[in-house]
Amino acid sequence: MKSVSAVLLGILLALGIGALEIFGIVAPVFTRFLSPELASTALPAIILVFAAAFAFYFGGMFASYRAPARRRLHGVMVGVASFAISPLVNLGAYAVVGGDEPFINLRTPGALLFTGVIFVVVLAASYIGGRRGETLYAYNQAFIRRQQRRRQRTEEGS
Repeated sequence: MKSVSAVLLGILLALGIGALEIFGIVAPVFTRFLSPELASTALPAIILVFAAAFAFYFGGMFASYRAPARRRLHGVMVGVASFAISPLVNLGAYAVVGGDEPFINLRTPGALLFTGVIFVVVLAASYIGGRRGETLYAYNQAFIRRQQRRRQRTEEGS
């Protein structure tokens, strides 16, 4: 259960950071400097890729740090689970609300390619974040052990 909660909290953290980036930090850049002519270029897509990488790096790191074991795997699972949950949410919304088609935005080869690029970037970022979370956890545990040994030595010497 702790593994599932670590991955879900990592996904929520990644989604929260991504939403803050896109709607909070980058939104003024979009509205101020991007005219409608520039909005059709690759710049918004590049910014979206970097925002996803940044968000899932921290989501993978958080899940990896909180996991009970196999920390790097939990970090990568943040990216995998988020891409598994997204189509399920689309299918569920389509079943409840109805509409034309659940994956209407994935009709063109460009959209499929962009989705594939996002998937690869998210997996790579969550893997790197998972490695960082694993390293951070090991460092913190070693630091705690050193502190405990120091306390024991000072208590024995007193």
